[in-house]
Amino acid sequence: MREGLSAILMGRDEERFLPLSLPPLRRVADEIVFVDTGSTDRTLEIAGDFGCRILHSPWARDFSTPKNLAIEAAGCAWILNVDCDEVLADDPEWRERILARCRATDRPAWIVTIDNLLADGGSVPSKAIRLFRNDPRIRFVNPVHEGVAESLYRHWPRHPPAEIGVRLIHHGYGAGLNKEKIRRNVAILRDWIDREPDTVYGRYKLGMNLRFLGMASEGLYHLEQAVALAGGDADRTSLPFLEELLAACFQGLLEAGHGERAAALRRTVEGWARGE
Repeated sequence: MREGLSAILMGRDEERFLPLSLPPLRRVADEIVFVDTGSTDRTLEIAGDFGCRILHSPWARDFSTPKNLAIEAAGCAWILNVDCDEVLADDPEWRERILARCRATDRPAWIVTIDNLLADGGSVPSKAIRLFRNDPRIRFVNPVHEGVAESLYRHWPRHPPAEIGVRLIHHGYGAGLNKEKIRRNVAILRDWIDREPDTVYGRYKLGMNLRFLGMASEGLYHLEQAVALAGGDADRTSLPFLEELLAACFQGLLEAGHGERAAALRRTVEGWARGE
């Protein structure tokens, strides 16, 4: 494995976004690995024109599988995970800044900022673990809303990721594709929960997506199920999404007029803080 940075992407029919996302990646990464899941447009032609290493993985309603294939093909010491509709904000010093900070620490991963562009011209920032070591212990999990956080918390519990200052600009929301993607994700999440009804993360993400689509009652049901499952997990404080889950469930209960259940949730969380 050589020093440097491998950028990984996966997608299907991404000819709309690749001409935006690939140029800045070429200026930062030593290589770009693109996993195609069945494109029928000019995606493969564009990826080839930009010098991507192209792999193929038939779409099986699972985002982790093609991303893990990309990791296994990556040849550099660090990996930057980018979605096709995300553009690395242009900064000529980022490559050296990224590599210098990576070399100077034993951290396994870093957090980047994502500016989610909205259709009205505004943006909403979010944080995500997108830069991590090329290490066989680090792999994506979950069929949708995939991530490497579980690997990091399992193997490096005392090394929480820090922010590195890199920014990605996410164009998917502004392009009007968000509801379509969320409906797709809901279908995958429902299948996941049918197979694994006790998945805390799956319940949490299904609840959040349903609420976004206006299905507040069903969404709240899954959020409450996720909280109940988390309550039975002795290691629940290690769940990286626990705070967001509790806040969403509490807000959902108040919005639905369930003040007593919201108060009970608050008491439960206070009990967790006391070790009960």
